[in-house]
Amino acid sequence: MNRFPQLLVILAALALGALGGHFLWKAPATEPTPTWIDIATDSGKRIPLKTVMTQTSGTRVIPLDSGNPAHRAISRAVTKISSLVSKELSLEGSPAHEKRRINEVSALFENALKSGLDALPDFSCQIPPTSTGKQQRSGYPDLRVEHLPTQTVAYLDPKLFQYDSQQSSLRTFYYEATSKSSKVTEDALHLLLGFPHDGNNDQWKFGKAQLVDLSGLSLKLKVEFSASNKDLYSQ
Repeated sequence: MNRFPQLLVILAALALGALGGHFLWKAPATEPTPTWIDIATDSGKRIPLKTVMTQTSGTRVIPLDSGNPAHRAISRAVTKISSLVSKELSLEGSPAHEKRRINEVSALFENALKSGLDALPDFSCQIPPTSTGKQQRSGYPDLRVEHLPTQTVAYLDPKLFQYDSQQSSLRTFYYEATSKSSKVTEDALHLLLGFPHDGNNDQWKFGKAQLVDLSGLSLKLKVEFSASNKDLYSQ
């Protein structure tokens, strides 16, 4: 095929555009170069969770979308089971009332949520494995929820907080970005489930949980270099 006429048309268009003060054609825009976290200069800054996850685990943080049927199914399931768990652990003589500190109660909520969600049709709930395939309790996130029909994954992190502490600036959420022990290995929803309690030690009553979409969360970067007693005194 003779491409000469097509070439003339393109050249004519460029010439006409130039006469008008601008070109009608321009090169396609290139993707912006990502700004990488620099621990030397970014310490103390707030960095979006989605940026942290992309750069530390190579995964995307998917925003919770009320128009997505799978997302709605996950939200409903988590809300339903969280309500049952909250009521059960508020009952007189519940395992929560056998604990001396509220921090010890967190594991009860995690286990109850895991069992309740995993028992639902179309759902799986497990401890998320690390990038090396090891199941690890410590570290974010606590649970991996999957809507089996669509293979939609949500990371779920239950937290307990006292009713009057919602405006506290103390650190209550953290993520340790280590490549070998990271439990974030998939593109997923990132959800936090906050259970309020009344602060009545040994007789805690728990309220309706708040489901929080973490896709818009920003985290404060804290760079820490540490040493143990073994390091200090074995010189």
